[in-house]
Amino acid sequence: MRKFLSLAVFLCASTIAFAQDATLFTAESDHYRVFSETSRSQAEQIAQRMEAALRLYNDVFHFDLSALSTRMRVRVFRDADGFNAYLVSVLSQTRTDFVFIAWSDPEKSELLCFPKEEKSFTASLLHQGCIQFLKAFVANPPIWLREGVATYLDGAVYDAKAGQFTLKPNFLWLDGLKAAFRGETPAGVIPVSDLLTLSREAAQAQLDVFYPEAWGLVHFLITSPDRVYNRIFWDAIGSLDPKGTLEENSLRLRTRAFSWVTDQKFRQDFEAYVLSVKTADDLLRDGVDLYGKADLAKSEDSLTRALELEPENGVAWYYLGLVAYSRKEYAKAEDLYLKSFQFGTSAGVINYALGVNSFASGNSADAVKYLNFSKKSDQATYGDKVDTLLKRISAGK
Repeated sequence: MRKFLSLAVFLCASTIAFAQDATLFTAESDHYRVFSETSRSQAEQIAQRMEAALRLYNDVFHFDLSALSTRMRVRVFRDADGFNAYLVSVLSQTRTDFVFIAWSDPEKSELLCFPKEEKSFTASLLHQGCIQFLKAFVANPPIWLREGVATYLDGAVYDAKAGQFTLKPNFLWLDGLKAAFRGETPAGVIPVSDLLTLSREAAQAQLDVFYPEAWGLVHFLITSPDRVYNRIFWDAIGSLDPKGTLEENSLRLRTRAFSWVTDQKFRQDFEAYVLSVKTADDLLRDGVDLYGKADLAKSEDSLTRALELEPENGVAWYYLGLVAYSRKEYAKAEDLYLKSFQFGTSAGVINYALGVNSFASGNSADAVKYLNFSKKSDQATYGDKVDTLLKRISAGK
């Protein structure tokens, strides 16, 4: 969980901050200039990734890219120590995550990064890169919009071969927002009319509430099936003044975009929508429960929806295999069980399922093979079950 709002400070350009540019490896793309302490190859890869991120961002904002006055800068340090040494020289502070610094000269504004585990690196790069992108067009966007969209997008998955990001729902804050709407948290929720004009200091003072609600509001406005709320989001983007102050843009947005519905109706619809959203785990639980009730069609639907959110969920693949088995679709069940094994389901579980499936389909030889594998993999759980089934198979020969 983030402890601080994303840093995006407005500073006068300093010669100290850029004295080392000449010693860095550089790469340029259509919209980015990337500096790396490690290698030119790294700089080129990050430039390619940032171009993919830009396409993801502009699928949301729909800005005119020709209006960009300069390439956006990204600097990748060799390690976190170097990153923080640089921050101390510029800002007299350190940070535990990537930072975007907005200078008075747009050509000097820069996104600062350092190596991390891939998933975390991508999330941080997307989040701070989104703020950098937005501020390249709007100097002072409302805080909830800036952080909400960045959080909405930072769960996207990068495919290096395809050179593109695939948007994936980011439900990190969903449970916290649901709890707030249910009255299960001390602070509750921030009234939307207040959230829209929140200052950075006010947001910082209540991050546990601010982040879930900023993300939730963006998620609701973009994904709601009600076009009125989609329209509010597009009107919100269109209301922003590129040179307006934070206060001016916040008030413009609230006045021009959110006048379509009353505060009460908006709150009711926002709350109802959030409470209806289901994560992959929610859908998996529903699918397993429905399978236990022999409602195969609804179970399959829930499990399939769970896999849309989390394609590598081995349990969901396994239960889809059980659904296919229950329908006597044995070849399909076998494929689904093998898919489940690929994504981490234990050898004992899968081999037993494959053995039962093969026996039901009339393939006794494969059944014996799989069952013995299952017994060998997990004697305690499957030893007796396998012995019983092997006796049935032997008696039927």
